[in-house]
Order: sequence, then structure tokens, then C-alpha cells
Amino acid sequence: MDIIPYRLNEQIVVHDIYTCYYFELSNQQQYTGESHDFWEMVYVDKGEVNANTESGYYRLNQGNILVHSPNEYHQLESTGNKAPNLFIVTFRCDNEAMTFFDEHKLFRIGQVEHGVLARLMKESLHSFGLNLYPITPKPDALFASEQLFKIYLEQLLILIIRNERTNTPQSSLLSTTSENQSKNLSKQIIQYLERNISSKITLDDLCDHFNISRTQINILFKRSVGIGIIAYLNQTKIEHAKKYIREESFNLTEISNLLGYSSVHYFSRHFKKMVGMTPSEYARTIKARNEPVS
Repeated sequence: MDIIPYRLNEQIVVHDIYTCYYFELSNQQQYTGESHDFWEMVYVDKGEVNANTESGYYRLNQGNILVHSPNEYHQLESTGNKAPNLFIVTFRCDNEAMTFFDEHKLFRIGQVEHGVLARLMKESLHSFGLNLYPITPKPDALFASEQLFKIYLEQLLILIIRNERTNTPQSSLLSTTSENQSKNLSKQIIQYLERNISSKITLDDLCDHFNISRTQINILFKRSVGIGIIAYLNQTKIEHAKKYIREESFNLTEISNLLGYSSVHYFSRHFKKMVGMTPSEYARTIKARNEPVS
């Protein structure tokens, strides 16, 4: 009798890595923004750092992981307080399951994930060291060290996805009472965002202000409004920007500052991503549209 094999299903498979860094950074520094066509995972080993990204503005503290999607613009800047130590890995993974990280960006890892991360960092030293580009295998690397690095990275990504799904409230959020709470909370959040549109608002700020977990605040807001909080904030900022441009109230640098962007370059890049044209192109379009036809 022939024995039929069963091929194991792999949801997350890391194909390549591009860089693997461990940085000990200054607490008074801003770094050049970038985007690339592969994934990037940033882990704060010590201290704290801010991240400007197309998906939002984040404050990362010790124990946080932030995941950047392919082609997502991102820029790190020191908070001015605690100097950060960062472990950063960039890699290619084409699995559909990775779309999870297009919506979920910032995570606080637990003891189990921290253990996997420690093994990942240790194995990177065995395999090819840190802060080398291009990646070069060590001639005296331990047996299968690259494979273990790959396994630990895949395991970490899987655990993050599992934990986020496990911690997602289900039945308790489906009642009529929850729906009313969702609408009331969403209204308060929208009012808060409008009042603080010029600030660099993070999801953690909202969680602290409304005394609610990241998972709950995202679910409740999205159920009521239809999109996530950061997506709503980005839309709101762009609508304000378009209004200012149409009214010719401020120049682009002033608009950038009014809406809490770190630079006019980042504002222009974000505007083009959302609208399909730069702020200057939008202004010219509006002006041409309003000119009388001779």
C-alpha cells in the first residue's frame, strides 16, 4: 500500500534578508526617511524612538516592534529623552498572510516573543554578524545558523499575528450596547483628532487619553466609522490641506506645520499618495478650474 504524504502548509515563509542591524543611537537625532520594496521590522531593545510613516506617527518604547510594509515611507527620529538601541531586520516575504501587517503596525511583545527575538539576535551573530551590508555569511558559522535565523524570524511573525488575533474581543463587542459605545467613543475620538490636528497624534496617545486598549479602540472605531483611526486621521489631514490650498490661506510649509507633519517634504509625499498629485499640482488644478473661460 502506498503511503500518501501530507505537505505541511506554510503561512509565513521568509525568502531573503537584506539587512540586519543593531544600532545604539543618540537621543538628539533625526534620520533620513526611506522606502523600499521589502518588509522592515524595528525592535526597540532600549530607550524610545519616534517613527514617521505613511500609516501614521508612532512612539516606540522599549519592548515595542514596528513593522513597515513594502514601499511604505518611514523615518525615525529621537524623542530627545532616552537614547534608543534598535534591532532592525529587512526581509522579503510574499505570503498573503503578511497583509496583516498592512493594517497592524505597532506591537508590544510578551515574554515568549522576547525569547524568540533574543534567539533571533543571537543567531544573526552566529550567521553573518550585525551591521554588515551586503549580508556576508561567516566562514566559521555554526551548523544551520542561517536556517535557524529564518525559522526564528518566521516564528516571531507568526506569534505576533496569533497574539493579535487571540486578543481581539469577539462576542462581547457584538451587542447593541457595544454598538452604542462604539458610536459614542468614535464621536469623541473624532472630536479629539479635530482639536489636535496640528499635533503628532499616536495610537498610544489615544489609548492613554480614552483609557482603552489598542485592539479595542481600533475595532470599535472601525466598526462605527468604517476605517481605522490612523487612516481616518490621514484622510482628515489631507482634507484640511486641500481646503487650505483652495483658500490660499497659507503656503505649503505653513500647511505642513499646521497639520503636524515633520517636514514639507513628508507632507508633499503623503499628499501625493492620498490625492494622486502633489500639493503644487493640486493648487494649479484648482486655479485653472476657477479661471474664466475667454
